Amino acid sequence: MIVTLTMNPALDRTVDLAAALVPGEVQPALSEREDPGGKGVNVARVIAGAGTAVTAVLPLSAQDPYRALLGDLPVRTVAVEGRARANLTLTDRDGVTTKVNLPGPVLGDAEVRALIDAVVEAADGATWLALCGSLPRGVASDFYVAVARAVRSRAVRPPRIAVDTSGPALEEVVAAGAVDLIKPNDIELAELVAGFALREGEVTTDAADALAERLQGELAADPTSARDIARALVPARVGAALITLGGDGAVLVDAEGAWFGRTPPTRVRSTVGAGDSALAGFLLAHAAGEGAEGRLRSAIRYGSATASLPGTRLAAPGDLTTHDVLIHSLA
Repeated sequence: MIVTLTMNPALDRTVDLAAALVPGEVQPALSEREDPGGKGVNVARVIAGAGTAVTAVLPLSAQDPYRALLGDLPVRTVAVEGRARANLTLTDRDGVTTKVNLPGPVLGDAEVRALIDAVVEAADGATWLALCGSLPRGVASDFYVAVARAVRSRAVRPPRIAVDTSGPALEEVVAAGAVDLIKPNDIELAELVAGFALREGEVTTDAADALAERLQGELAADPTSARDIARALVPARVGAALITLGGDGAVLVDAEGAWFGRTPPTRVRSTVGAGDSALAGFLLAHAAGEGAEGRLRSAIRYGSATASLPGTRLAAPGDLTTHDVLIHSLA
């Protein structure tokens, strides 16, 4: 069993444009579709599609039409006021994606406590708990730390814990040393390092921005940069780091070593959900007993498969590439 938490679920509406987006112009659309979104929900949908037991925990009103879109996905909801936010995704023929994300409902203290209780109960005995996505308004940036501590202290059989988030929420998780896996992309990893330097008084705000930009360039040029940056965090602050590098592949760093795999030939149609699918692929491989190289290979295969699909479609086993994904040691 794998459990996911999605604090900011979203109704994803995708519009497929006939040509590249031109701001200020009226343009024809080829198609439109709606899917239940939010990072943890995406992870859960990929896991369920692969035939592995999963439960998705999320805040949701009983009257929210978002619930119907989840279909038969196993869910555990905590009642909140308001409706799930909506995200608009515009994609063109070249796979260029433009997103507009609207704010969701504001959560109160009682709702936040109820969500922590629901996660503790659902995750007891699970293999993994994946805490995913941005935090809604009204939720403190250290919320994921509070969830991890509650699960570890109150669950009889606590699971491993993965976190896929960014900004202050990711900084808090790493600072607390509270989880077994983080899954930043290259931009999020660079911003994490710069954010730490800023909060510890090592740089000014402008210098932190410049540092993040420089690190992004290094990560794009050489995957060993991801290894070197992650080594400052693993295993001192987190158990492992899965760093997705878009079309360049991904890097996995844990206490035993570091590995890099390159993305197989892929015609990118939409990047929505690709990172979520990579995390799902990693968790699926771990549940199947794969070692580090197998987990990284599975993450890359699922992430690239989702990138090859239109709109907000997510990879299923039948979508995975037949190309071999070669994994190289970076140790």
